[in-house]
Amino acid sequence: SDRQVIREQLPLADLVIGAVLIAGARAPQLVTADDLGRMKPGAVIIDVAIDQGGCVETARPTTHSEPTYIEGGIVHYCVTNMPGAVGRTSTYALCNVTFPYIQRIITEGLESATAADSGLAEAVNVHEGKVTNPAVADSLGMACEAFVSPAG
Repeated sequence: SDRQVIREQLPLADLVIGAVLIAGARAPQLVTADDLGRMKPGAVIIDVAIDQGGCVETARPTTHSEPTYIEGGIVHYCVTNMPGAVGRTSTYALCNVTFPYIQRIITEGLESATAADSGLAEAVNVHEGKVTNPAVADSLGMACEAFVSPAG
């Protein structure tokens, strides 16, 4: 999707789910306050990117106990930590996905594991006290030093 396609589709939508992720960085705002006027009154926006600042200009963090508000005639659902509603299930899923990487680092060591898996090397955000992910460094206002696997 791009901004033009989003604007064209807003008048047709009963529900818009914003789920933009740029790892370690703030989400880009793809729906502006002015865009709300293009939507049907009573339409719903769910901003899943709210934990990264939201991809809807009018999004503001809400909670599970007070999950919605109306702005510009549009219902906004912007609950932070949405997986927290199903804590046991989301924790189980996260552990299942991350454990193989953790196990690999533990059994092979960081040097061998990242040398053998470029994706794992790219996932290193901090190494020896230095931020190695450009988006994380930028969002924290810190210097970034590229991670180079000790094996090369």
